[in-house]
Amino acid sequence: MMKKKFIDMKKEEFESFFNILEKSFPDNERRKYVDQLSLLDKENYRPLIFKERDEVLAIMATWEFEKFVFIEHLAVDNKLRGKGVGTSLIDNYLKECNKEVFLEVEPPQCEISTKRIKFYEKLNFYLNDFYYLQQPLNEGDLPFELKIMSYDKKIDSKDFEEYKNIIYKEVYGK
Repeated sequence: MMKKKFIDMKKEEFESFFNILEKSFPDNERRKYVDQLSLLDKENYRPLIFKERDEVLAIMATWEFEKFVFIEHLAVDNKLRGKGVGTSLIDNYLKECNKEVFLEVEPPQCEISTKRIKFYEKLNFYLNDFYYLQQPLNEGDLPFELKIMSYDKKIDSKDFEEYKNIIYKEVYGK
């Protein structure tokens, strides 16, 4: 079996990228189409895709900074969910990434959010227990509480504050 890897998205693949993003995340956890498209001009923003037979089947939106990478979105098309594709893709990405990696998850308050956390823990992510609010992605949305997971170790409060300040400024424009 061929090693599954993300590749950089080309601008003409944005429609497919956004289609998976839209199906996988509620409105308040993703930007509107035009705002998402405008991110392609940002230096630190790197959208990645996984394709088979010219069909985009998984996406990962990352923000790359000097000391770390922030995974903003990770999603696999419905027809491939539960088949190990997401695990293989993120595992191969992490093996090649030489920086700390962070992502946001919903607090473990239901079966789905608990399952998602366990998915990332199997990949050597750690759930950090800091209070964190995701800033609104769209006008009229409100901030909401999420948890930060870090690869491949827990972080201390100093690292968390540094991380949070960069994310708030660069990703959320706060």
